[in-house]
Amino acid sequence: MEQARTPEPAGSDSTAVARRVEDPAAVGYLASRLSDEVRQPLALIRNAVYFLNIHLGTVRDEKARRSVTFLLRGLQEMDDIVENLSALAGTDVADRQAADAQVLVAAALGLAQTRPDVTIEAAVDPGEVLFCDPLQIRLALTNVVNNCIQALPGAGRVRIVCQQVGRETRIVISDNGPGMSEEVRARVFEPFFTTSSHRVGIGLTAAHRLVGSSGGTIVVESTPGAGTTVTLSFPRHEGPGVE
Repeated sequence: MEQARTPEPAGSDSTAVARRVEDPAAVGYLASRLSDEVRQPLALIRNAVYFLNIHLGTVRDEKARRSVTFLLRGLQEMDDIVENLSALAGTDVADRQAADAQVLVAAALGLAQTRPDVTIEAAVDPGEVLFCDPLQIRLALTNVVNNCIQALPGAGRVRIVCQQVGRETRIVISDNGPGMSEEVRARVFEPFFTTSSHRVGIGLTAAHRLVGSSGGTIVVESTPGAGTTVTLSFPRHEGPGVE
């Protein structure tokens, strides 16, 4: 899991900046405005890329095909950023339903920013069910997996398991990275709190809100030098199985 710090903009008062960032109303307003502003140009870019993709169906140019593939992947990452901003704004109501945990984990891994030197292990039995908003929890899982991958300085492992504990269904995501201090761990859900100069620092904040919106909880446990474990817990679904 990524260790975190709060960047201090040059020329500004750090206390004032921290106060503004920690104000939920201010964060929600900023996130809502940013997501609204980004959606329209993103839709235009998406339409153009899809047109190119269809056009290239008759063209044997592997370099061009790879370029379009990279563009499509980048668009998906941008979509996730917009959805994370929406989660921070708190404007989306969860559509809770019985969801196949194996399908959710597979979808999250399919969209995660994987690396060749990182091994992903997933152990989710068929038929395991989560009662949640599938789209929101897919994004939350993707955010957590991405953070675990980004925390690994070199080759490493990320493991995902699904457990039934009492009246809860838990998805446990762990890495064998460097871990984090207690001071850092206590702040991982703060918005814009990150160690990376090229990351916004909203992934775990969004995950926290998305999981909570589905009636679940998310807990981070970490020990310096011994990796990090993130546990997403949801009330067990007592109704009929997933169709």
